[in-house]
Amino acid sequence: MRILHLYRPRLPSFRAQAIQVLHACHALASRGHEVTLLADRGTSGRPEDALAAMGLPPAAGLHLRISPTTHSGLSGMWFRAHLSRWWAGAPGLVLARDKRRLQSALKLLKPNRHHVLLETHELDSALESEHGRPPTSAKLESWLLPRIDAMVANCGGTLAAWEAAYGDALPDNRRASHNAVSAARRRERVSTPDPVIRCLGSMRTYKGFPWLMDAAADLPLPVELIGGRPEERAALDGSARVRLLPPVPYPEVPDVLAASSALLLPLQDNLFGRQLTSPLKLWDYLATAAPIIAPSLPSIDEIARLTGAPLHRYTPGDADSLRRAADAALQAPPRAPTVRTWDARAAEIEAIAVAIPPRR
Repeated sequence: MRILHLYRPRLPSFRAQAIQVLHACHALASRGHEVTLLADRGTSGRPEDALAAMGLPPAAGLHLRISPTTHSGLSGMWFRAHLSRWWAGAPGLVLARDKRRLQSALKLLKPNRHHVLLETHELDSALESEHGRPPTSAKLESWLLPRIDAMVANCGGTLAAWEAAYGDALPDNRRASHNAVSAARRRERVSTPDPVIRCLGSMRTYKGFPWLMDAAADLPLPVELIGGRPEERAALDGSARVRLLPPVPYPEVPDVLAASSALLLPLQDNLFGRQLTSPLKLWDYLATAAPIIAPSLPSIDEIARLTGAPLHRYTPGDADSLRRAADAALQAPPRAPTVRTWDARAAEIEAIAVAIPPRR
């Protein structure tokens, strides 16, 4: 199958979106598909550097194109030229995570001989309403629905949000497909873990980090928050009990996680936390044997049911609940690592694509 992943991440990058998109494309290519991904330029324009940064080997069917320039205007011209070239080729599948770029492509590039699979990780109109803003994204969402052949959501909660908002307007061919982790990131627990509770990843305010900074000071072990952009770390006040550390190279993350006494997942009780997330960091956590302290939210309930993994739960915003969950995690016996691979997710996307009926 000929596939275009329409998202345009910046590569190399360790942002969650870039990790998810590149691994998805690599897994689909490894299953024998011809996959094209057009990316903005990060610190290097070499595709092999982007793959190496994530510990991925080359894949014969992966056509990773990185813009030769960081200039936004020139990069946009480069992107449109490559997009037009792919569009003019043999009929294929557009796997679109970027709704606005998909709309532009469908309006400007004719004829459309390709199937369209919309990959959604959010419902923008619902998020706008939650924040008291007019749900202007509903116009784009409604415009796209009659023009797509199938939909894949990052979790059951996101799919349910679309179903509640649009009902019968959604394509019948739709399903949830959670994020995943590379099989090579599986780690058994080390025999002498560091006496620390760790959390790795972005430090966005909407995930509850300001509250976490206060609540974590009373936990039985020091807490290390590793990652985030410099401005995210600067917005939080570290201490001897809560240390703010820069990101570690992506291939080294599993060893850092495995050496932890426990792993902490922060989320807030908002629409994102309750319903729209399948956290990449949680799938990395699950691939180790370290105990996991996770919020009691429907999004995490869904992953617990899917994996059967034991999680030590706390109520977001409740410091006493967090402390009890940490105490239980630190006394828990080792658990078996749980690995949901990118290949398994690619097989789910493949099944959706195959179920799209031929164009007449």
